[in-house]
Amino acid sequence: MRSVAPALLLTVTALAACSGTANPAPAPPRTTAAATSSATAAAAASPVAGCEFYQAADAKAVLGAELKPAPKFTDNEPGKTDTKFTSCVYWTADDQRYANVGYRRALTPAGAADNRSQFTRQRTADAVAVAGVGSDAYWDTPNGQVLVLAAGDALLVISTGVKDAPKAGRSRPDTEKLARLVVAHLPG
Repeated sequence: MRSVAPALLLTVTALAACSGTANPAPAPPRTTAAATSSATAAAAASPVAGCEFYQAADAKAVLGAELKPAPKFTDNEPGKTDTKFTSCVYWTADDQRYANVGYRRALTPAGAADNRSQFTRQRTADAVAVAGVGSDAYWDTPNGQVLVLAAGDALLVISTGVKDAPKAGRSRPDTEKLARLVVAHLPG
């Protein structure tokens, strides 16, 4: 089985170097009380399909600045059948700082096994456990990111940082905070 650990690292690095936003279509108006509640929940979620679990408020709480209106969405493994690995990156309005969440969902039992394997293989000797996030989580010291094994054997790769800055300069407290916020919004 091909290792995607290098791809995870390259994805995070590549996303830190690029910026841009999607232009979502406006939502149709709703009129019932239930629809109003759903509209409120949808407004809190990302306006980009595939990033619904990652709320702009999460990124803003970590970055402490105005954000671009929508995250940059990337499908990192097009055509895969066992997993779906996407990333959602919120950038500050000045394009200088970002909060990135890579979300690799297991679509099959083989995908779940691969996510668990990737999570374990990427853990280095200097990894630091992160409590209260998913089933298991750690700070990946050399790459400046938090990896989370979440419910349903989803694998998250989370980072925050400054455009064009080295990985070693990434903020562990900010990244751990983002991980805790995002995990709270993950589906089942």
